[in-house]
Amino acid sequence: MWLKSPNCLTINPSDIHLWKQHLKVSDLEVNRCFEILNQEEKIKAQKFSFEKHKRRFIVARGTLKTILGRYLNIPAPTIEFTYSSRGKPRLTNKLGGNRLQFNLSHSNELAIYGVTCNRVIGVDLEYIRPMSEAKKLAKRFFCFQEYNHINLLTSPDLEKTFFKLWTAKEAYLKATGEGIGGGLDQVEVSLDSCPQLLKLPKNQSLLNWTTSFLIPHPNYQGAIVFQTNEWKLSYWTV
Repeated sequence: MWLKSPNCLTINPSDIHLWKQHLKVSDLEVNRCFEILNQEEKIKAQKFSFEKHKRRFIVARGTLKTILGRYLNIPAPTIEFTYSSRGKPRLTNKLGGNRLQFNLSHSNELAIYGVTCNRVIGVDLEYIRPMSEAKKLAKRFFCFQEYNHINLLTSPDLEKTFFKLWTAKEAYLKATGEGIGGGLDQVEVSLDSCPQLLKLPKNQSLLNWTTSFLIPHPNYQGAIVFQTNEWKLSYWTV
């Protein structure tokens, strides 16, 4: 499913491009990614207490700029972002603003990126791990029906289902720019083979939202949410 990306990248309004990148790379690649970062990002990287967290941030952010630079046909270090009041990044106006939209998520040693043209998109990724507090968290952050479903499960189905719901909810809130503060319990997700958003906060419209679960690598659960009812999904590796 995941293919090597073409040398010449083009993207149309109906295209949804999903990328993945392993974050455990050679020191040479870490250094390459570090040089892509701007001064503010380099300072942020140096503040991580643990080396693995520093490496993951550097590779994830450097890879994002590399990907976007390929779409725009400009050097990765020249990619510049501006941020919403809730911290969602977008390209600066001189780079096209919201025309090329993107979202990223990384967990443990993997990152995923979603890229669209004039379409909002949110992605989320979680490393599947034992969760002794899964039912308590579901009771606190999930909708009533979701919690009732979770409460009947045992490991490993419990963790798999928990992270399916969590990633889909967070992907939606990242797509809208609200972030996790927008209310996980205000977003209800079906667990069908073709998942759907069943309830949204503030009476937001359910129309034209598409949700998809994905397993980009063993032991990882991801979700992607985008606003279009006509799409072509492509899976690329960097």
